[in-house]
Amino acid sequence: MKPRGLAEADLRRSGFGTGIVLTGDGLVMTNFHVVNGAQEILIRPRGSTVDVPAEIVGMDGATDVALLRAKSGDWKAATLTSSDRVQPGDVVLALGSPFGLEQTVTLGIVSATGRAEIRGLASSLQDFIQTDAAINPGNSGGPLVDGRGRVIGMNTARYGGEGIGLAVPVNLALKVADDLMKGGRVKRGMLGVRLVDVDPQVIAELKLSSAAKGAVVLHVEAGQAADKAGLLPGDVIVSVNGQAVTSRARFLMRMTTLKTGEVVKLAYFRASEQRETEATLMDTPVKLPPATLERELLPGLKVALVDEKLRNKLLLQPSFHALLVLEDYKTPEGVLKLSAGDFILRVNGSSPYPNDGDTPESLMQRLTPKKAVVLLHIQRKNGEEADVGLVVPPGINK
Repeated sequence: MKPRGLAEADLRRSGFGTGIVLTGDGLVMTNFHVVNGAQEILIRPRGSTVDVPAEIVGMDGATDVALLRAKSGDWKAATLTSSDRVQPGDVVLALGSPFGLEQTVTLGIVSATGRAEIRGLASSLQDFIQTDAAINPGNSGGPLVDGRGRVIGMNTARYGGEGIGLAVPVNLALKVADDLMKGGRVKRGMLGVRLVDVDPQVIAELKLSSAAKGAVVLHVEAGQAADKAGLLPGDVIVSVNGQAVTSRARFLMRMTTLKTGEVVKLAYFRASEQRETEATLMDTPVKLPPATLERELLPGLKVALVDEKLRNKLLLQPSFHALLVLEDYKTPEGVLKLSAGDFILRVNGSSPYPNDGDTPESLMQRLTPKKAVVLLHIQRKNGEEADVGLVVPPGINK
């Protein structure tokens, strides 16, 4: 049985992937690793021979989820159901275009749920459905459906040899997609701790029960939410909002959809005594690497020239030339125009590409606006490109 609304994303640079249509106006969910770095994205609806251009709404590498929007066409949304009810032994179908073979269906069962800490994958936050339905290159981003054709997960990877396929539970994927729709990225609340799993060495050092499970607090960042809630190194977190935590990976998954400002209830052990506390999550700070040359392009708009050193740190292509925005930039009315981490690709049509004889200082001077109105062509952190108009404050560059 095929769910309605499947789409294949034809990526000129990196091949084929598959997507799940969420809405009739063309919102499509797929994997981050399918579209990350793509210069052009074309979506081919099920049963069609016509490719439709699409744009990236937002991406989240931590969960390997991306949200696209088709630029035209009427779409049929897939039928979804809750992934919380999925159990080992359930019959499932994996759909997609493995190796470019369109509309391929494979049959299997759910082998396990809650798979985590699997190395070599794009996602760092993992809570996979494991299936023995065949998942191959080209299936990524496509639906894993139950026996009634309802989407329960998004196919992500084949692990190891044959018979081990992994899918992101649809409930998690939809929560991430909702955040991407609202703001282009997932803003996760920060507790401010470093954790390790309970292992025999930890059990011996902390004198825990041999059956103890949880996430051990290794470090608490001063001034962050955990510090204010009274957590200390050595505490063993065993639940988040009443949901059990059996490992560091499970703790991270419990926290992944919680937002800045939310109050989270934590249960933990300290010296064999169970305690509870509440922590108000804080915003995750943006950490940008130092650059060779930093300057204010406009008053309050702090940028860095992307040079070889910065390209290496940010894993950018050698041919990438831009200005990196170092701090959020708002208008005097408080409207956010640029975010820390955005790239400025052109200033009034001029590229940061160095001319013969340019020094970093002369290049920055050449890019500094001389007109009252400035048009910036930018690439946001989610990969989307946009034009942003700014008005130069009176008196600058006179």
